[in-house]
Amino acid sequence: MIRPRTLWRLVLVPCLWLPGPVTFAAPSGGDLLRACELALAGGFSGIEGRMCTWYVTPCDCDPATNPEIPRVCLPAAVTTELLARKVVTGLAAQPELQLQDADMAAALILSRIYPCTDEAR
Repeated sequence: MIRPRTLWRLVLVPCLWLPGPVTFAAPSGGDLLRACELALAGGFSGIEGRMCTWYVTPCDCDPATNPEIPRVCLPAAVTTELLARKVVTGLAAQPELQLQDADMAAALILSRIYPCTDEAR
């Protein structure tokens, strides 16, 4: 039987020897489309529901963080379900957005519907 301390050494220590930094890919618009379709069908439960909610309800807290992403100013009364439906429709209508990062794809769709005006900035 392997002791827990030995197991950690067998798993974690070799990871420290990996060359260079480890990077993770951001989900694509296609990933977002699948997640939102599953979220809409499943009542926004599970990982797909959380992923869809994250990307279709953008926070315009600090626009300087990523100035390439279009700003989205959501009205207070809009629901996550409505936003998800708009993003799913937009991604299905514009398949080229499925190749973009999920945050860019969602912002390109939602910024056309909910643009930020000078008063909202």
